[in-house]
Amino acid sequence: MLTAMEGPINAKAEQIRIKFQTLLDKTNIENPQPKDVKALADLLSGNKGLELWRDVVSAGYLAEVTVIKNARATPAVKECWKHRLQNLKKELGSDGAPLLEQLLIQQAALCWLKLNLIELSYSHAMKQSITLTLGIYWEKRLSAAQRRFTRACETLTRVRKLSRNTPALQVNIATEGGRQLNVSS
Repeated sequence: MLTAMEGPINAKAEQIRIKFQTLLDKTNIENPQPKDVKALADLLSGNKGLELWRDVVSAGYLAEVTVIKNARATPAVKECWKHRLQNLKKELGSDGAPLLEQLLIQQAALCWLKLNLIELSYSHAMKQSITLTLGIYWEKRLSAAQRRFTRACETLTRVRKLSRNTPALQVNIATEGGRQLNVSS
């Protein structure tokens, strides 16, 4: 049930969101008008509580979409890859994870996707007769992708381990007779 104050507050917030979307449409182009960019910046700064920026897709998501879009595959396969990537992030525990873990899960999933796409390209290149220089190029590219994926997974694992293994608070209490009592919470 809305109170008398919530109605006008929600209406004002909705007006601000509409204005934000209008300014976003005006500025989300190659060469926007500087006055529109300033108005957008002012609107974002003046309404921090509304977190208007959340309505814009993240750079991480755009990176995922761009990698899939640029891959050599049919539209149907690309669509399946999008869903597989989302499912992989979910299986890695993105839902409900702390923000840092969510960012690392997104990075690990993106590295996994890139590694597999490079592995696919590498396999196609190796089917034919190639020069030694091209062979070295593909080996280095594949090795770099493998290292990035491994580092992303190791970092995620390390952060999870550190966040879950916080030591319990221990208090030492002196008792009568000089004995010490350790209490953990």
